[in-house]
Formats: sequence, C-alpha cells, structure tokens
Amino acid sequence: MFLAALHALLDRDRRIDVVGSADNGRTAIELARRMKPDVVLVDLAMPGVDGFEVTRHVVSSDSSARVVAVSGLSHDDDVEKARAAGATAFLLKGGLEDEIADAIVAASESGQALA
Repeated sequence: MFLAALHALLDRDRRIDVVGSADNGRTAIELARRMKPDVVLVDLAMPGVDGFEVTRHVVSSDSSARVVAVSGLSHDDDVEKARAAGATAFLLKGGLEDEIADAIVAASESGQALA
C-alpha cells in the first residue's frame, strides 16, 4: 500500500519522473541497473534483499545515482547503517509528502538531501 501511495504522490510532482518501482530488493537492484536513475528511493525493510544491501549495490554499480533511504522507524543504528551503505538521506515514511519529494529533488540536484 505504501508503494502505491508513494508512486501516486511522486507522479503528481512535476519535478520528478518516476521511471520504475519495485516491491522487493532484488527487483530494485535490477531496475536501478537497467534504468540508471538519478535517485533511487529505497525502503530499508524491503523483502528479500533489504534496503541496506540495495543501497550498497546501487552506489557501487553507478556512482552517479543517489539513494534516499526511507524507514517506518527511526533508529540511530539504521540511519548510520544507511549512510555507511551510501545513502544520501534518511527519511521516515510518516514524513510530510512535500518532504519526500523535496528530498528526492535535492538529492538529484546537489547530492544533498534532508537528514
């Protein structure tokens, strides 16, 4: 349900072109490899291959891609693990809609996003 709502939210934002979506980590890695997006939004709790591993794959395979990690819970360990894996930003799923879109745009434009 979160994926569908997020996709609809981002489709409405003129600054963002959604080029793919995945409901598991393995598919996310494959899509990122094929599509070469500017920014990959990664749920840390993805089934199969988790978001930390997806982040490592994306960053190591295409250094131009930025990763914005999202999680339903805010644990300092998760924030540090996401950053260590190469994520540009960490956001909570319950964040404001504008915050998510703004973080994606900021990551794309400058490599920086909201912490």
